[in-house]
Amino acid sequence: MLVVELSSIEYSQALEIQRRLVEKKISRDGPDVLLVLEHPPTVTIGIRGDESDLLVSTGALARRGIGLYRVDRGGEATYHGPGQLVLYPIVDLRRLKLSAKAFVHFLEEAIIRCLAVFGLESFRQPGRAGVWAGPQEKIASIGVKIQRRVTSHGFSVNVDVQADPCELIISCGMPDVRMVSVNQLVEPPVAADEFRGAMVAAFSSVFAVSIERSSLKEVTK
Repeated sequence: MLVVELSSIEYSQALEIQRRLVEKKISRDGPDVLLVLEHPPTVTIGIRGDESDLLVSTGALARRGIGLYRVDRGGEATYHGPGQLVLYPIVDLRRLKLSAKAFVHFLEEAIIRCLAVFGLESFRQPGRAGVWAGPQEKIASIGVKIQRRVTSHGFSVNVDVQADPCELIISCGMPDVRMVSVNQLVEPPVAADEFRGAMVAAFSSVFAVSIERSSLKEVTK
């Protein structure tokens, strides 16, 4: 699997990169790719959500410099922003011999193992995709799209998010849920680069894939 490490990129740019990678996989059997990045402040609404998930107006979001996107991934409303690590796996489920359900389960397992590296116990909740640090405290969100058995979108883990998404949206369609970050729960604080490395390593271990570093130019050519 090729891993492409990016810094903070606009959500629209990430969508275009994923579109190109999915198209390449479907038409030319391109390589599996894992994009690792952050986004500037952004709210996305998945196929099960709508604007009733917003707690502020679209104009208020714009005035605060927060992007808003309706997207074709699963799930409802999700916040992305500085201090949150986002991973987008563009993989062929046939090659991995995984069902869609198993794929999501494996994503959750990778997150849980990564958090354990830093002494943080986390868990799944039946019927609620993502990873939890408490009964109503969510630390990672998952929303994927599968097109001809090729995945896009992925998951986000709150590492050191300073904004409070609960002021902006009903996260994941669950008004009783509070979003928490790793650095609210562990001491000493985890450095962003350290968490990135641990998350990629956990993904590699859970999916039993070897990792090769690559560039955006190389994977999209």
